Amino acid sequence: MLLILAGVSIATLTGDNGILSKAQNAKERNDAAEKEETQKLLQAEANMNFEETEYNGVTIPAGMAPTKKEGESTVAEGLVAVDKNGNEWVWIEVPKSEMPADLTFTNETGYSEADQKNCDDITAALKKYAASYTEGKKGQGLNWTDEWYADKGVNDIVTENTAEANQKELKTGCGLTLNEYKETYQKMIKSVYKNGGFWIGRYEAGIRGTTGTEQENFDLARTAKENPIDTTQVIIQKDAIPYNFVTVSQAETLAKELSPDSSRTSSLLFGIQWDLVCKYLEVRGKVPQADINEDSESWGNYSNVDLVITSDNAKGYSYNDETWNKISGKKLSKDNNNKDDTLLSTGASETTKKLNIYDLAGNCWEWTLEHATMDTEIPCSNRGGCFGNGGSGVSVSWRNDDHTTDAFLSVLFRPALY
Repeated sequence: MLLILAGVSIATLTGDNGILSKAQNAKERNDAAEKEETQKLLQAEANMNFEETEYNGVTIPAGMAPTKKEGESTVAEGLVAVDKNGNEWVWIEVPKSEMPADLTFTNETGYSEADQKNCDDITAALKKYAASYTEGKKGQGLNWTDEWYADKGVNDIVTENTAEANQKELKTGCGLTLNEYKETYQKMIKSVYKNGGFWIGRYEAGIRGTTGTEQENFDLARTAKENPIDTTQVIIQKDAIPYNFVTVSQAETLAKELSPDSSRTSSLLFGIQWDLVCKYLEVRGKVPQADINEDSESWGNYSNVDLVITSDNAKGYSYNDETWNKISGKKLSKDNNNKDDTLLSTGASETTKKLNIYDLAGNCWEWTLEHATMDTEIPCSNRGGCFGNGGSGVSVSWRNDDHTTDAFLSVLFRPALY
């Protein structure tokens, strides 16, 4: 009888419906509710910020509010701000001491021929500052530039120097017309010069409605593939299924809609911005150069890496399963689990975080606005490696090229804001 009672007691305590399991589930629900409430309060604060504010030496744009959380409130830690839509951004510092002094501009926004030399001088200084990363991976020798391009048909690529007048209005390359590209680049450079940096998405772009653990919501991942430029579905938040299957031009269209205020511009990162993010990680994050431009296996989701999953709402996708499923514990390397490689939801593992930026290494390639010149028919550039690669082969600074019509599971985007 005592053994039977003991068995009943153990069963009551353990198992999926046991007291301990129920208590753990209740704690997780309570923690999630607290996080959601905190997020709502930050969004409300951001929504009330109608003007720029200063916080710890950084200009916070209108429509945004710093989280003020421990480990997220200074430039040295990786300053994080939330916008009125709940998207999260990290400030990338670019020291003003590394740029030419006492430059003046005819205007701070838009394109101006009179301002071009100043912008060229600033760009040259920024390239010098981030020189360890401007060739791609160390030894890759791909010094691609931020230059407009378009596809006038069947991979017939034109640039500013080769395009006819009507072709300069095409968006069939990087997603911008020639004038839009030049205006956007100049605005970015002027903003970096004035403010000493820029913002980037804390996470890779994700799909709205997929941050929870409900299996039925995982099917929303197909929505992005079927409707690749639905601007209402893009978020920059933790635990989201990645917004992939987009061309670079579609990604730029999506990124442009993420600015929380009309006085700011959001876009894909230009190549120089990606290099500056790498430099920021080196200088402020004390990440060794070799971990950025040679081998990034220690902090990325790559095929040959075991990765501890730390998020309760993490999801994983493999070619074998061809569906998203809840994942916990550890994502094993391809060699260990004898399965295809695993793509993860945003921010699934704290191992992938540097200065509060998640998933820069591995997980998915990320489109940029630089022009890939290794092959004249393949002009689109993406960086950062992906879950199907090994980190020693494709480090964070690596450059990869693709066609204007390419859209894959392994390629997505991360926005910049300036």
